[in-house]
Amino acid sequence: MGNAQAKSYTVKILSFLRRLLFPPRCRVCGGLLPWEASAVGVSHIKERCLAFYQEMAPVMCGACMRGTKVPEGGRCSICGVPIEGVSLDPPRCGVCMAPNRILEKVVSLFLYEGGPAHGVRSLKYHNKRALAPPMGRLLYGAIEEIGAVDLVVPVPLHLSRLRKRGFNQASLLCEVLEKKGYAVAHDLLLRRRNTDSQAGLSRKARLKNVQGAFEVKEKRLVKGRTILLVDDVLTTGSTLSACGRVLRSAGAESVSALAFARRDTGFLQSAYHKTAGWRAT
Repeated sequence: MGNAQAKSYTVKILSFLRRLLFPPRCRVCGGLLPWEASAVGVSHIKERCLAFYQEMAPVMCGACMRGTKVPEGGRCSICGVPIEGVSLDPPRCGVCMAPNRILEKVVSLFLYEGGPAHGVRSLKYHNKRALAPPMGRLLYGAIEEIGAVDLVVPVPLHLSRLRKRGFNQASLLCEVLEKKGYAVAHDLLLRRRNTDSQAGLSRKARLKNVQGAFEVKEKRLVKGRTILLVDDVLTTGSTLSACGRVLRSAGAESVSALAFARRDTGFLQSAYHKTAGWRAT
């Protein structure tokens, strides 16, 4: 047996013993994971949902991954908001037909329910950081829908919340993009005001909550560049719009956004855009 073969055999033995002594568990429910992570039983589903099962299988059990859905149906081709009765091809909502919109393009990978919602909540509120790398890889696979990107910027947390949580989930997601070669400015945006948590707030309250909450620390890094904002969840777009507004004011050529999941239960175009704040007025 050669040295290389012996080394490979040793690694396999050590890996087997590690799994035997410390069996992998689902980072959401704590249940034991199968010995061979796979996406068994999820054939004939949408490609992005299949990618979710494949990426998350080493850290989530099948039960916790159930209910994974992607945004579909009648949606604006720019911001992804559900719309009705639009005959344009590609479809656009009224606000996104305006030339002065803040966000050039908004892409959300999944709906905030089922597996994606379990993943986000476990990462964000239960410190299950092992979920971040596969989630980040899924985001990386969707960047081509945005187009060219000069700089990736995670949506920031206020310092007090960052200290309490110990990490910024958006920054963790961006670490994968950084390893893939994208320039990431983790501290470019500053959340200067400790806003109330957006969870549970109405659309109008969310927009008011983030007004004037962000600032750009180094404008020279922004001027003339194409910026991609990254966040875990998109609801009304108020946070992303507030970030986009200060980046555009600092001289960014354009700002787009990429979110792991989006909520849009009960959303219609008119109700959404009354408070989303997409325009750069």
